[in-house]
Amino acid sequence: MITPESFNKKNAVKKEEKESYLHRFIFSTLIKILIVIILFLASLIYIKQSDINKEKYKKLVYNNSLSFAKIYNVYKEYLGDVIPFKNTVKDNTKLVSEEKIAYENIKKEKDGYMLTVLSSYLTPAIKSGIVIKVDEKSSYKTMITIQDKNGLNITYGCLDNINVKLYDYVSKGEILGTANKKLYLIFEKDDKYLSYEEYL
Repeated sequence: MITPESFNKKNAVKKEEKESYLHRFIFSTLIKILIVIILFLASLIYIKQSDINKEKYKKLVYNNSLSFAKIYNVYKEYLGDVIPFKNTVKDNTKLVSEEKIAYENIKKEKDGYMLTVLSSYLTPAIKSGIVIKVDEKSSYKTMITIQDKNGLNITYGCLDNINVKLYDYVSKGEILGTANKKLYLIFEKDDKYLSYEEYL
């Protein structure tokens, strides 16, 4: 039988648990922000020391040798998720498709695969990840490379009307742009080119 005293005790315990969780959440969020600020300032100091450091930093960050997957996994292991409330905040303005990439024909071409698709085909992201490269001067029109959390790089070529920018986080199924009858895909991990079967 529940008495008023036991009911009040349960409510007091729940209130204490909520307050304790809130304090832990605020503390961990502040620690994460502090670490990011320290890393950012350390990067600035390193770059400002000399032109050689500046060139090294450019090569590391902009020449596709920086593994966002490794950074993400280390950060997640020691500090938790990068975005603590990513499941509660949703951007409803993004165009997202639940379908897999639809193609009529596929053939091997250089390091990747050329797919025959419909005209003005809305191209969805095969996996979630970070846009690590955007090349608008490629022989395959605009090419976008997205790296997932496991280090898989998927490059999408022959694109027009791009919806994403460098270092954007892209969700699986999010529309990247349009492809007109041809879509070029490259699958690469650990400097090895992979077959398309596992991903399409």
